[in-house]
Amino acid sequence: MRRAILGLVLGIGLTAWLGVACSNTDCVITNASYANFVFYNEQGQAVSLSGTVSVTAAGTDSVLINQEASPKLFQLPLSYTNTEDTFIVHYTERMVDSIFVKHANIPHFISMDCGTGMYHFLEGVSSTDNAIDSIQIINPEVTYDAKENIKIYYTTGM
Repeated sequence: MRRAILGLVLGIGLTAWLGVACSNTDCVITNASYANFVFYNEQGQAVSLSGTVSVTAAGTDSVLINQEASPKLFQLPLSYTNTEDTFIVHYTERMVDSIFVKHANIPHFISMDCGTGMYHFLEGVSSTDNAIDSIQIINPEVTYDAKENIKIYYTTGM
């Protein structure tokens, strides 16, 4: 009798779990790919930026990161329709850098509920040099993985 009750409870629990797991239709949140920018000093050591930093998308009123304190990396979305994005990094009111990212958009099928998502392939990256010393692509494939895509080298003191 105990085994029957235990089997019934486990069966109901498994059915409920599968029902929740398979009915996730929040496609934008669970299927968005982000380019990962990680910060380094001139010696190649991972660092955090000092102070608060904001990031906006050029040509829009979108604030992608709003006053994040001492960030170690940025996770930024790339455009699905354009092949070049410009991000403005605001260190202070007067100190900003621009990051220019060229990419190819690669559609991929997600599911019947979610339709098609977008991966990206990084083709080029450059920046202004107010605080950024240099910038380079490490992994050009931007997918759902949280792998480092771009290294940003900062001069000492950032």
